[in-house]
Amino acid sequence: MAKPVVLLADGKVDSLDTHLEQFKLNNETNQNELQVLLKEYGQLLDDYKILRKAYQQKGTGVAVPLITNGVSSPTQEKPRNPYVLVLIDGNGYIFNDELVKEKEEGGMRAARMLNDAVEKHLRDSIPDLRSHRVVVRIYADLTTVSKNLAKSKLVGLEKRSLAAFTAGFTRAINLFDFVDALDEEGTKFKIREMFKLAADDSACTHILYAACHDNSYLSLMVPYSGMRDKITLVQGAGFSNEYHQFNLNVTQFPTVFRWSGLPSTVPSSKSSTAVPNTPTKKNTNNKSSLRNGETHDTTPGSNGYPMNGSNQLDDRSDIPWGTKPNTSKQTGSTPCKYFQKGFCRFGNGCKFQHVPKNLQPHIAALDGIDRSNISALLPTSVVPGFLPLNKDGHRLDVYMQPPTQDEWVVYNARFRRQKPCNNWHLQRSCTTFHCPYDHSDLEPEARRALEYVLKCSPCPNKGACRASDCFYGHLCQKDDCVGQAKGCRMKADLHNVDPKLASMVPAEDEMVHNGGYNDDFGYAQGPSDWY
Repeated sequence: MAKPVVLLADGKVDSLDTHLEQFKLNNETNQNELQVLLKEYGQLLDDYKILRKAYQQKGTGVAVPLITNGVSSPTQEKPRNPYVLVLIDGNGYIFNDELVKEKEEGGMRAARMLNDAVEKHLRDSIPDLRSHRVVVRIYADLTTVSKNLAKSKLVGLEKRSLAAFTAGFTRAINLFDFVDALDEEGTKFKIREMFKLAADDSACTHILYAACHDNSYLSLMVPYSGMRDKITLVQGAGFSNEYHQFNLNVTQFPTVFRWSGLPSTVPSSKSSTAVPNTPTKKNTNNKSSLRNGETHDTTPGSNGYPMNGSNQLDDRSDIPWGTKPNTSKQTGSTPCKYFQKGFCRFGNGCKFQHVPKNLQPHIAALDGIDRSNISALLPTSVVPGFLPLNKDGHRLDVYMQPPTQDEWVVYNARFRRQKPCNNWHLQRSCTTFHCPYDHSDLEPEARRALEYVLKCSPCPNKGACRASDCFYGHLCQKDDCVGQAKGCRMKADLHNVDPKLASMVPAEDEMVHNGGYNDDFGYAQGPSDWY
């Protein structure tokens, strides 16, 4: 028997249809509300990221837009008068000698040079800050610095003899100050507080920090590690390598500050080592009568300078070069002209020096310069684009280690085939038509030996040379060198050069020689040929 079919009433069907439509409408509304909620959440995340970035850039003076309710507004007002602070500890960063010597004028010139150097650094490294003002604060113990400079004879002996220089520096530019902090602890206190103030100041867009010679400032720098957009270290004399751990940029101003520290003591007088008289067989035919009846030996070598048959110094390694004869009564520094002619009736009683004529220029030049370890006093490296100078403004050379025996062998073998062209291999330029010298590739060993050979030959401009590509030597850098009497190519005046680095100057980009001029040095058998 078939079951009866139950049909829904029309009202029931209409009710279900209405509920279904209502559910669909509610679902669409929920979807729309969900999309709006997701959009608002995304906007909130973007605002948070912008706010976090603004917080990280606090103090840089950069206004970062913050979008709130669709309206853009700055999170931080741009400072009205942004500035770059140059903070210097004057106890360790000393201005170059030529500036200090000029007192007021030197101080004013130092301020202008420092301002130019800072502006150039900003243009080259941080162009966004090139229009910002430059503020310089130098703190130092003026009494102690003046005392140290007086030992080097750069200032007078007054208690604060550097005051004239500092006054000129402060007066030169309105935002430059050189402040006497009374003592070393006062200097450190001022440096620390000024650094903290500038680091938290939004108007200070950058700090050039010149107090990296003292490790007591390391704790001050710890909270600012890695802030390369805010702090740059300035390298100077006694720069501590501990500051590299902070991962900050480093710059230098070698034309403004000394590149070496002040000497702790300065010798008050020149010293020389007396050489015992060497027993020699006297020639009785070369004796002349003295007033007191004594005899005076005029034989060469009788004054402690052993001579060989060619009237030159014997190769005596036990006699220090530049020493004076043992003459107890000879107190003058002027050579005796009668002794040079072969006779002086006053003998050891003569008030003039009895120095062999061929030895005079060397003794005069080497007097007062200790050449026993001169290579250790020369600079080992310099800032690219700059040339090292000593306190007299004489150009120095970076110490060059003599070639090894293997390098000499390679060089000599190459030299025997054909002489290398100096200008081509060391300056990459030769303008000589049909140059007779070799331009083919040079072995590294031969090139290094060639560089050393040329460094042992004097530059025509000597210490006044400022050419960046000069390959000649500007002083003799060999330890215990006895000068030309031993075969050295450097003249006597280039043996009397203070090897200590005092300052640097920008190198001049110009060629030393025009054409393919080559010195005919000949080939060397080994290191002994150039010592």
